[in-house]
Amino acid sequence: MNPLSQHATPSPCGGQLFANNKGLGALANELLIRILGELDATDLVSCSKVNRAFKTLVDEAPSLRNKLVFHAAGMREGPPGGSSISERLAQLAEYESTWKTETIPTGQRPSPDYSDAGGLFVNLDYDQSQLVIRRPASFFSGVPEKAWIVDLSQLPEQGGPELELLPSCSYAVDIAQDLLVLMVLPQDDEEYPDCYALSLSGDGETHPLAAYRNFYDGSILGLSNPQADIEIFGDLVGCTVVGMDICMSVYNWKTGAMVWCESESDEFDDEFEDMGEMEYHTRCHILDSTHVLKISKYDLTVYRTAARGGNTGTLVCDLKMPALGEGFEASYCASSVQRPPETPDCSPHFECDPSLTVLVVEYDVRHESSQQDSALLVAVIPISTILAQVHGRRRKLSWKDWGARGARLVLLPYQTSYSASIRTLGSRVAVSVSDPSAAPGVNVAVLDVREGVKHAKDGSDAKREETLPFLILDRYTEEDTPIFEGPVEAKMPYRMVRTRCDARVSVLCDGLCT
Repeated sequence: MNPLSQHATPSPCGGQLFANNKGLGALANELLIRILGELDATDLVSCSKVNRAFKTLVDEAPSLRNKLVFHAAGMREGPPGGSSISERLAQLAEYESTWKTETIPTGQRPSPDYSDAGGLFVNLDYDQSQLVIRRPASFFSGVPEKAWIVDLSQLPEQGGPELELLPSCSYAVDIAQDLLVLMVLPQDDEEYPDCYALSLSGDGETHPLAAYRNFYDGSILGLSNPQADIEIFGDLVGCTVVGMDICMSVYNWKTGAMVWCESESDEFDDEFEDMGEMEYHTRCHILDSTHVLKISKYDLTVYRTAARGGNTGTLVCDLKMPALGEGFEASYCASSVQRPPETPDCSPHFECDPSLTVLVVEYDVRHESSQQDSALLVAVIPISTILAQVHGRRRKLSWKDWGARGARLVLLPYQTSYSASIRTLGSRVAVSVSDPSAAPGVNVAVLDVREGVKHAKDGSDAKREETLPFLILDRYTEEDTPIFEGPVEAKMPYRMVRTRCDARVSVLCDGLCT
């Protein structure tokens, strides 16, 4: 039976929507729907714009229409099974209404000492014998609460009980692959970090697909308070370890091969014959299976990973951030790529679309003589925007060439009376701003930055949000801020809701958590 037979008006061609019998027009609607169903939502939107017949086909075929509805919300439909499509669409409509009415729901994290790890909360007990990972229940998408407890007692000891300070740890979790990557940073600067590939469900056992239990091959830290960032993307694990040097590396955890690496060393101050101040200005992030992003000081560089490992890779392109005005200098503060977790252990109504994930980079911008003109500059850049540049011929691109229509800029002028915290998950970014001199609580703005959405207010109005001390503009000029050399455009579509919470928030798949 033709899925459109209840809606489509019969045509002279025996019920076919296409008036000719050539090319695609010669195919039955059922076959056309099956072919179009193989396209992703973005290509499906393009096809619906080809002609009226294609638009009618996409609009009236339930399977195609539903794909576009989920895409418009930044989601993708959950796997078959569980709830009916009507139930899923009803829950999706409830979630979307929270953006329209600015009533995004907020829950409580398990306890204050849990750290946020991309929609999950992780806690390491004091004696480091157990790692507890909790996934809170969703508000609309049907994802249930779940906890994993990983036994770490079999890991090699990093010192003894006489140490007053236990080793610090960093971790990343991939539920779909049953993978926990745990990096242990020793306090002894003569020891090496350890990075373990463990099974979430295996009670601390080595992951059965891992080439090695401990695959990290970095350098001695040589610093009393080391830091580390860990990231998982498919078969790849990205590590940035900050000690005396900054060591960045990407490993294939299934083969054990290092496919990309780079390091930066601290510099010595000749005048004082001592080490210069370490600049925490460098991080690496995995873009896809063959490309790595390096953030260094102010600009972004993309590298192609080595095909067989043991290589620093190939520089693909250098992406320039907006030029700063005279006397201004930017340094890297922090960055984050938090792909939403997949949930193969249940049948959710819908899930965040990981292809819409954004990179968030925070820069400390200061003037050499005037602290009043200092600001925190936050760049929100979809990963797809960066990957779109890797196949071009030009190796160096200005902001106007690559970022003006593919990114968003958020500017927070520095004030002594407030502080800001930024969290991200998928395409959404939560900016929490607290002001000790004002009423208790935190002002929160949640941005959803991606194609296909539009802020409820026009871009020219968005710059005057009285309750939030920052600017989000389509075009920054000297009248708005002095930090840029000239007018700077940032026109990636976005939507935003504002709320007020008791504390700074983390982002969940369909809500917030304090």
